[in-house]
Amino acid sequence: MSNLKAIRKAAGLSQIQLAQRANISRFRLSLAEMGSIELRPDELAAISSAINPEMEKTARIAAGFKQALKHQAKTECVVA
Repeated sequence: MSNLKAIRKAAGLSQIQLAQRANISRFRLSLAEMGSIELRPDELAAISSAINPEMEKTARIAAGFKQALKHQAKTECVVA
C-alpha cells in the first residue's frame, strides 16, 4: 500500500471523495497511489488540505497512518 493510499484510508476517505475535495481526477489519484505517476506540488498541497482541513484531525490521521504502516510491514514479512 502506498503512503498516499494509507493516509487517505486513515482519513476515512474514498478515492472519489479525496479527488473531489482536492479537485483532481480520481484516475490521477489512483495512478499516484499505485506509484505510476508523481503528483505535482500543487496537487500534493491540495490533497494535504483536503485530508487535513482542521488541525485537530492530525493526531487521528497520524495514528491511522502508523497503524497502516504496521499492517504493511507485517504483510511484507508474511509475503517475503
